Amino acid sequence: MSSATAESIPTEASDTEPGYVHYVAADPRRQDSIENTRITEDGCWAITEQKKYYDFDYGKEYPVFIKRNLTPSEYTINQEGDLLLPYKCQERMRNEVAAIRYIQKYTTIPTPNIRCAFEDHGRYYIITDVVPGVALASLPSEKKAQVIKEVEGYRTQMHAIKSKVMGGLAGDVILPYRLSEVVPQDEEIKLRDADTVQFVLCHNDLSQHNILVDETTLKVNAIIDWEYAGFFPPEFDGKFYLRPGPSVALEGEADDVSTLLQVLNSWKA
Repeated sequence: MSSATAESIPTEASDTEPGYVHYVAADPRRQDSIENTRITEDGCWAITEQKKYYDFDYGKEYPVFIKRNLTPSEYTINQEGDLLLPYKCQERMRNEVAAIRYIQKYTTIPTPNIRCAFEDHGRYYIITDVVPGVALASLPSEKKAQVIKEVEGYRTQMHAIKSKVMGGLAGDVILPYRLSEVVPQDEEIKLRDADTVQFVLCHNDLSQHNILVDETTLKVNAIIDWEYAGFFPPEFDGKFYLRPGPSVALEGEADDVSTLLQVLNSWKA
């Protein structure tokens, strides 16, 4: 059986060359006065615009996976020379920890085992056990139906849990991935509570890359990447697990972002 960590990295990590040092222009918003070096230290196997990722096993029986947010001195720039500011990265990571613990308490949905999560000088770390298996996206098409049926059952479990309050599990309003791409990052969103329990628990980034499967049994080992999870109208939780690709509308698919923005605006305080 092959092994994958508790994060969907292959597409996200395409902006890095592990083992190399990347220099970007100085910027006054960085905390450090020196040129920013995007360095992959020992154990670090990917660095993106948002996070750094680590694997440590040293031959031990229980290897661990670590991810943390970037500090301002590690931010990068795009081709136009603009500094790329991560969108609520630390808030999303705190939300992921809260969501996984909530899911583990109230459902039977398999999730990564969190060893610990903590902040240290602006860096928020999540340390989990490595989840064995492969991403659903990498399975042959003829093997996916069984897995998708299991995922549908887990999604039903989530949607059976309801709340009057819209938003994330850690107190912040963390929008679904596809909405976070279009809402201004500096916009502070405040939402009204509902009169009845009508918002359902959503994953909000449930793509095939975030479902790790045992290649032999075709059972789901874990659903991962809960950063965008929270209570929202059920239509916010798109069925992106039905095909490979990110949790956004692909070419030829109906794009529901404008509709969801209208729903979101109707709930603003």
